[in-house]
Amino acid sequence: MLAMNSGAIDAYTFLQHGEVFVGLQTGNFILFGISLSKLAWWQSLRYLFSILMFALGVVFIKHLQASRYKEHNIKRIILIIDVILLVIVGILANILSDIVIVGLLAIAAAAQFQEFKLMNGNPFNPLMMTGNLRKLLDNFYSFLRFKNVKSRSISIDTFLILFCFILGSLMMGLLTNILDEYAIFMNVIIVLIVLLFTNQKVIK
Repeated sequence: MLAMNSGAIDAYTFLQHGEVFVGLQTGNFILFGISLSKLAWWQSLRYLFSILMFALGVVFIKHLQASRYKEHNIKRIILIIDVILLVIVGILANILSDIVIVGLLAIAAAAQFQEFKLMNGNPFNPLMMTGNLRKLLDNFYSFLRFKNVKSRSISIDTFLILFCFILGSLMMGLLTNILDEYAIFMNVIIVLIVLLFTNQKVIK
């Protein structure tokens, strides 16, 4: 669900708010450099703002993790913050400027990225699909060559992450044709489902 959310939220900002990513900051760094090469100053600032807001989100969540809030369910707190940011964007989609929407969603993406790092005890990355693709192929090869059972399990989990990331972007691509800016409410539903799982202590 988190990978689906990541794919959807990046597809949303790319399609609806100036072709800027909020989670895939590698893409923003590339586009930032290209914009500078073309002297497209305003467009380059849009990419830079997303990068800076993502960085701010990481620092903010790091502060929460190091504070007294760690005594509570920090995952639940972060998911609630994400829901609030997503709802704000959904309600004010036609009022807020693209750069403000990108900034808010970059914080939401950073919050998820900073807190959710493990899946079945193994490193998990809901944003960087290049690393996940390498991880999938590496473990799949180890399973085929050495019959490593753990590698098979990691391969299945990683394939699921890749599939759900693509599914999220696919669903967002379809929904934006119908709902335009309000398609972001799909992400609200996704995060609320994850929040339900945390309430049931499924996510640890």
